[in-house]
Amino acid sequence: MIEDIERAELEGPKIDRRTTVKLLGASGIAATAGCLGGDSGGDGDDGSGDDDGSGDDDGSGSSGDDGESSGSTGGRISAGWLTDEIEFLDPHMVDLGIQIEVHSNLFNGLLKLDEDTQIVGDAAADWSLPDESTYVFELHEDMTFHNGDPLDAEAVKWSLERLAGMETSPHTGKVSNVDSIEADGLELTINLSEPYAPFVSFMLRGPGRAGTIVHESAADDPDEYARMPIGSGPFELTDRTAGESLTLDAYDDYWETDEDGNQLPYLDGVDIELIPEPSTMWSAIQGGEIDYANLLTGEFAQQAEATDSITVQTASSGEWSGIAPLHMNPADETETVRWISGLGEDPTEMWNGEDIPTSDPRVREAIAIGIDREEIVERAWFGYAEPAHTLYNPAIGWLFEALGGSEPDTGFYYDPERAEELLDEAGYTDDPRIEATVLALPEDERELTVVQDQLSDIGIEIELDIQQQSSYWDNTYRYEQLLTAYGGAADVDPWMSDFKQFGYPNEETTEGAWQRSLYFDEDYSELINEANATPDLEDRAEVYLDVNEKFIEDAVFVTTVFPLNPKALGEVVSGVGTQGGLSNFHRASLDE
Repeated sequence: MIEDIERAELEGPKIDRRTTVKLLGASGIAATAGCLGGDSGGDGDDGSGDDDGSGDDDGSGSSGDDGESSGSTGGRISAGWLTDEIEFLDPHMVDLGIQIEVHSNLFNGLLKLDEDTQIVGDAAADWSLPDESTYVFELHEDMTFHNGDPLDAEAVKWSLERLAGMETSPHTGKVSNVDSIEADGLELTINLSEPYAPFVSFMLRGPGRAGTIVHESAADDPDEYARMPIGSGPFELTDRTAGESLTLDAYDDYWETDEDGNQLPYLDGVDIELIPEPSTMWSAIQGGEIDYANLLTGEFAQQAEATDSITVQTASSGEWSGIAPLHMNPADETETVRWISGLGEDPTEMWNGEDIPTSDPRVREAIAIGIDREEIVERAWFGYAEPAHTLYNPAIGWLFEALGGSEPDTGFYYDPERAEELLDEAGYTDDPRIEATVLALPEDERELTVVQDQLSDIGIEIELDIQQQSSYWDNTYRYEQLLTAYGGAADVDPWMSDFKQFGYPNEETTEGAWQRSLYFDEDYSELINEANATPDLEDRAEVYLDVNEKFIEDAVFVTTVFPLNPKALGEVVSGVGTQGGLSNFHRASLDE
């Protein structure tokens, strides 16, 4: 157990905000785009009608995790999603915020986060810990999946055991310490091999993913389930056209009600249009072609705030972005790179015999300190971001403050003169000193255009290779660019920021599974694993002072900003829940 959390504090029907923050800090889970909390658009009310946010006394399961709504019923919302594809929606497989924002409307978890960042029940009406390694969940009555099958303890048991047996899921490790599961009607008992307080946070819908309840049809045809899943949430996916749209219809037999006894959801449905271009998204919300935009870039969010017809909601930054520099020739570590890429092919040999400037730490540092982050915030993000002088974002409050807050003692700070000195020392003295290509997404283009100007001033010329998400995610693992624009979504614990992105690759633990930089350093790996095995946050922060020092010294990754994530609601829309950066339509409605 975490030393200063008592067993009683982990029991239902609510875990308070203070304890929740500690659990998330110890567990290393991520939410989606945007961190926990933020401007929900619902006056911060969790919809429960209780001053303490504990939910309904009648056990109806309506402790809201969504924005406040008028409760009006009917109608459909037309929503834009800033992407060119939603590839799959199996909760046990997804790890992209753009996908989680959809499946949060299609599924239930055992637990969820409410608007006050408290852990409350979702499918579970209550839960208890008879001892420190046993969780007993009591499920709501009369829950069903979208095909009419009952959602009972046996169904949840199947879902958890399915995850435990998966070889390719990024979330299998979250249930690796489950010793046994017992199902008896609506009572689910989970026995852990040893006490582990953060386990409860893995059971969250959205941030946890492990506790999101998957229907047993996933075993029959996993590919089809990933495309058209059967869930138990307020909406069911009834139609989709690849690369174009998804249709979510209200599930008529959804079990949850609001505090007044009205069945949720209020809407008849949500029609999601995939819109890959930020300017097209802005035109659509501005012109009334869509009612809701799940993300606006800063320029357009600023314009939206100047209108009377659009409401902008910003989720506080739990996100980081920057540039991953290539540290080595991928062909030098063929088997490891094959595993990381998952492409089933040998890594590129294009770097054989070629100079890789970014393999020199002096070049990586020059890039990092050749960037003026304050200018990026103003010019590229229009104020909807904060400068990122190191990796660990403000949502990880205990660590962010320990490192020095918004101006960490050890970090990357703009110093173009020193950058040029480093390039001289590394032997790059020609004009231009270095030429490089950076792989990026359309939403990265404005920031990278500013970076392009700044690096040009120190003699580094970069060319932007802008690709849509579907091709970007394949090509990022081909390592054919010296630089890749990349970031993390809503990391509320450093584990999510560094373990898979920069740890030494290990197939058994999945450490380093998402390496963009090919930074293979055993000393760094030892440090982050020591930190992750240290439950006391003060002691853990001390270890992370050393982690951060090595991260900056090795210039592992070039951080740029901690983004905010503006979402836009047309004048007729209210009640969209944006906690955790989600777009929950459970209580959304159209105002007449």
